[in-house]
Amino acid sequence: ELFVVEPNFVGSFDIGEYVFFFFRETAVEYINCGKSVYSRVARVCKKDIGGKNILSQNWATYLKARLNCSIPGEFPFYFNEIQSIYKVPGDDNKFYGTFTTSTNGLMGSAICSFALSDIQRAFNGKFKEQASSSSAWLPVLSNRVPEPRPGTCVNDTETLPDSVLTFIRSHPLMDSAVMHENEKPVFFKRDIFFTKLVVDKIRVDIGGAVIDYTVYYAGTNDGRVHKIVQWTNVNNGETSSTLLDIFDVTPGESIQVMALSRKHKALFVASDFRVKQIDLVMCNRRYDNCLRCVHDPYCGWDKDMLICKPYAPGLLQDVSNNTLDICDSSVVKKKMVATWGQSLHLGCFLKMPAVLSTQTITWFHYSKDKGQYKINYRPEKYIETSEHGLIILSLTEADTGRYDCWMGASLLCSYNVTVDSHRCSSPSKSSDYQKVYSDWCHEFEKYKSTMRTWEQKQAQCVGRQNGSEQNNHPNEIIRPFL
Repeated sequence: ELFVVEPNFVGSFDIGEYVFFFFRETAVEYINCGKSVYSRVARVCKKDIGGKNILSQNWATYLKARLNCSIPGEFPFYFNEIQSIYKVPGDDNKFYGTFTTSTNGLMGSAICSFALSDIQRAFNGKFKEQASSSSAWLPVLSNRVPEPRPGTCVNDTETLPDSVLTFIRSHPLMDSAVMHENEKPVFFKRDIFFTKLVVDKIRVDIGGAVIDYTVYYAGTNDGRVHKIVQWTNVNNGETSSTLLDIFDVTPGESIQVMALSRKHKALFVASDFRVKQIDLVMCNRRYDNCLRCVHDPYCGWDKDMLICKPYAPGLLQDVSNNTLDICDSSVVKKKMVATWGQSLHLGCFLKMPAVLSTQTITWFHYSKDKGQYKINYRPEKYIETSEHGLIILSLTEADTGRYDCWMGASLLCSYNVTVDSHRCSSPSKSSDYQKVYSDWCHEFEKYKSTMRTWEQKQAQCVGRQNGSEQNNHPNEIIRPFL
């Protein structure tokens, strides 16, 4: 009963002379303190056919160790329950997993990576045992471990001595846990449940410097996919990661399966009711500004054409955010002329991307009289929109000037606003009446033309929706898998 206790298996891999299993189970070493679930990795030799007399119907080389995915600190915060495991094809040296907190407590998820060398080190370390049902679990002394060492692969496991088989039957658990790489999770977030994970690795050449990026796609139980990029800092060798994007793929439906096709450069995502395909390289179709484009390792910003393209040498890219002003020259300075007394809306996004919704957005006004100052919102003058835009009420000449929107140290958009100082007054001549009427007719014709165009496009959209399901968000470039 020590081999597995109420297990939930999430994956297995055939590497060298071993098969590795990843699962979660009730933790026997914690049972005296209450019931808890731990994540495990187990190892079995491929040639294992069981023992001759002892363990004749069981594995004779089975060992298991705890997987540690936690936020470091004096009192580490553990993500104890593994939900999925992934290995990049062709790379047997590393595993990537999604872990969650207990479903009975505060919800949170993390992504952790583990090196094969660290897993093997745990299996070559000390064994753990409990002398009695009321005793603490302690490491086994080295002089009590029989030879050949339990868990070692042999040509015929039926020839293993009874002492080895008896020991491994009662001591399958290793004393040391397998620590995640870099002593921290790749990514973690509260109030989210990661169900599946796939990983892509890409290499880019930036000015002769070759940089490797690891891109994680983590699916959730509410149908979203989080895109996360990880890299190693050249200066100090430390790893960093950031959330790049969030795709609303199967809204309200838990993601059950994810698969990556490097041949088609696509991610396939399945719930219980549908399968969808997402292109890995979505540059111009996904990013309409430099700031988001340069942070995606698949993409680069063309500063001459002012569009986002699949990355090639010569394009702007700054995944690690080392060059804060890299996009300043690519920000289009928009000119706006407004009438005295009217209201004016300034914005950088039609819809703020979900991945940026928690960022601090600040507006600044540059005027000849006051110089530069930060806009402080107040209901009678400045109002912040739901997409972090700015509404200026009751314009006067003092509102003339440049308005810059900043996200941290990065410029998002800029407007040069001119307020016409001419106050509205009643026409005094017949020609003035005719001009006003002519202007009104012209504007009304423009409105009718725009309305007809909108109705035609709306009819086309309705036709497409009746033919196939579409994504809710206009920026979600996701194709149904046919």
